[in-house]
Amino acid sequence: MSSILNIRNKLIITLVNIFFIVSVAVGNYLIFTFYFLTTIIVVLLFRPDFKQLVKRVSLVFLYPFFISIFIPFANEGAIVAKIDLKVFTLAVTDNGLAIFAAVLIKSFLSILLLASLLVSTDEMELLHGLRKIHLPKVIVSIIFLMYRYIFLITEEFRIGQQAIKSRVFQKSYHTVNKRLTHVIGNLFIKSIDRAENVYRSMESRGFDGNFYVVEKENTNGSLNIALNITLLLIFILIPASIKVIEITSIL
Repeated sequence: MSSILNIRNKLIITLVNIFFIVSVAVGNYLIFTFYFLTTIIVVLLFRPDFKQLVKRVSLVFLYPFFISIFIPFANEGAIVAKIDLKVFTLAVTDNGLAIFAAVLIKSFLSILLLASLLVSTDEMELLHGLRKIHLPKVIVSIIFLMYRYIFLITEEFRIGQQAIKSRVFQKSYHTVNKRLTHVIGNLFIKSIDRAENVYRSMESRGFDGNFYVVEKENTNGSLNIALNITLLLIFILIPASIKVIEITSIL
């Protein structure tokens, strides 16, 4: 399902909404509700494959969840509960729980927006969109090359692991880690050689650092442009208005 928004407007809407979501104060759950509703509308507007979207969000969300799981124990405040581990005692505070909830909500909404953008957009189209919002050409080229040739590193690492398993008979902790260190060093050296080969190959084929995407012509060109501009303004003004509501309520 293709979205009615072009890639530049999708990127701007995603970045603007993430910026305002991250700036919400801790404990302001009413504002979080408004941003949640806005995020759902944006996701529906992007029209991603929802099965793939759920898989991406559920997988990526595990990282901020496990990273922030110790926040309730590491902040000062009124003690809500205690966990006695005999060696030491962990105290859960109300301030820690509030920060933990805010981190999870912000992470979930940001990941949902980014995942819907990535699922609903082709990789080359996304890189083309990054150039359209004037991201430096060097950064876009690095992102493209990392995405395009990451399989070379994984393949070399797999070969190194297979070599370790076939040659290391006494699989002690020290021996295996020593071999893994050698594999990582070899990967670093090989990556330099592969990068030189890839650069020469692409340069010989006329690569100038730019990515060219053939955009489909739309019969309703002017109508589509007007609709894109209208939706862009709406989904910039909505999160900005929610932020104004949050600031005025704090003041």
